[in-house]
Amino acid sequence: MSIKILATALAGLGLSMSLGAAAPAPMTAAAQQYYPGPGIYCFGYDQCYPIAYSYEVYSDAEHTNLIGSGYDSCVASGSQIYVTSPWLPAGYEVKTPMYVCSGFGPYLPPEW
Repeated sequence: MSIKILATALAGLGLSMSLGAAAPAPMTAAAQQYYPGPGIYCFGYDQCYPIAYSYEVYSDAEHTNLIGSGYDSCVASGSQIYVTSPWLPAGYEVKTPMYVCSGFGPYLPPEW
């Protein structure tokens, strides 16, 4: 009697394992872009780099009188990569992403 119970339990365990292995993995999580916040671009969950921007500063809200412009620079120090921003006058700032300061050089994402 106990051999039949053991055989039935093992057969059920094998069936549940084979059914569990046949279930497809959801694909939506792999296609989704990880977004940690503004100014950062990620190639995965653990490869995130800063974004370099170009700046134009205007004296008025209509953006007719340009009073300053500049752009970020990528800086690498050891394994750390960061962005340095220029000193610009106060005003109405227009910030445009230029590229990602990645570990393998400047990178322009295809979705830009």
